[in-house]
Amino acid sequence: MNQRIWAISIGLSLASCGLPNGQHNGQPNGQSEVQSQPVQSRQSNAGVVSPQPAVDHIAATPPPASPSIETVQAPQFLAQETSISQQDYEPTAPLPATGQVTIRDHIRNLDPDRLITDCPSDSAPYAFAESTHYRVQICSEEYDPWQPKYYLQQAKDGSEELRITSSDPAEARQLIFQSEGHTHILYRDATRPGEVNAYLQMFMPDGDSYAEALLYFYEASSGETFE
Repeated sequence: MNQRIWAISIGLSLASCGLPNGQHNGQPNGQSEVQSQPVQSRQSNAGVVSPQPAVDHIAATPPPASPSIETVQAPQFLAQETSISQQDYEPTAPLPATGQVTIRDHIRNLDPDRLITDCPSDSAPYAFAESTHYRVQICSEEYDPWQPKYYLQQAKDGSEELRITSSDPAEARQLIFQSEGHTHILYRDATRPGEVNAYLQMFMPDGDSYAEALLYFYEASSGETFE
């Protein structure tokens, strides 16, 4: 009898609260409560990882622009971070042969008779430089007068000659040419062309390096002015 009275009491209590049997806080039996507020952390107090909202848009970083002959500058890191073992003249020192720093001009103003040799077929002179002991001629890629490709260096006394065909267009645009551990660079500070010397820099496989100031430097470069 006592058990029956207890069951009746529980039933009356549920009815008085207005809650149907098997339902609690407005949720059907067996159904979890759905959180309607934004998730503030990746993990709830119960240790369950909460899903993150979908990303509508991710702003992609645009790729760098392709280098051009107008924007590519001299390889400043080579002069600043790589030690030169020997250098004949300081950057701002006038050169005895001319009485001034490197004389610069456009390649179109070079007397063709000063070239070391003819450029390959369908190629054209891109740069010409002369230091105390060397002459350097650079020819362009075939059908592309703005892309350096062929490097020819010759000692003035005829004792040596070096030829390099570049396979790296980006390096060649900076007038950097490498072959079998040798690196040869026509380094020019484009920010102060009338105030400092340009250089022929030579780096050897044994770690030795040498730089000669250029007496003359002619280069094909659209948009660049020479003083």
